[in-house]
Amino acid sequence: MNGIGNVKELAERFKGLFSKRKSSLLFFFGIAGMCLILVSTILPEGKKPNPALGGEELASQVYTQQLEERLTKLVQQIDGVGKCQVMVTMETDVEYVYAVEETQKVNETNSYEDGEALRLTQQQDTQQKYIVVDAGNGKKEALLKTRKAPSVQGVVVVCEGAKNATVQERVTQAVTIALGIPYNKVCVTKIRQ
Repeated sequence: MNGIGNVKELAERFKGLFSKRKSSLLFFFGIAGMCLILVSTILPEGKKPNPALGGEELASQVYTQQLEERLTKLVQQIDGVGKCQVMVTMETDVEYVYAVEETQKVNETNSYEDGEALRLTQQQDTQQKYIVVDAGNGKKEALLKTRKAPSVQGVVVVCEGAKNATVQERVTQAVTIALGIPYNKVCVTKIRQ
């Protein structure tokens, strides 16, 4: 018999087993559920940057690119700017802060002679451990407490309207306020034509 014949024979057997409508629906949903489980194991999981594998660098690059795109859109909205390009440089990478469990032990020792305290000795022992949680699929990961965005080192804006001092001032002010950085970290210059 060929493959189609086997499938038809199997289908006929199942029809005989599940002749009632409720049983057929239940069977159909069971098969559909198994198919979904199978598909979920085959499809790749969403990737999170893993700092141990250089994920910080990738996350910083993505963050910088998105920031440049947002700043370009903002600057282009300023009257008189015209065509522009924005470049942002970062001082630091994305910083991941993980939850830690801290235990601290303090031992105090007093030395006495003739009822007077001669010496007080204190010994402090602090231990820190990362809090680890189950990430699924039998994997364990440190619990991420927060993610700090990279610090901006400087911004360069190259635009057509930079020949006008008023436009230069507006662009500089917009960038400094948007990023919370000082004026000396922003350069606005005329684009080459």
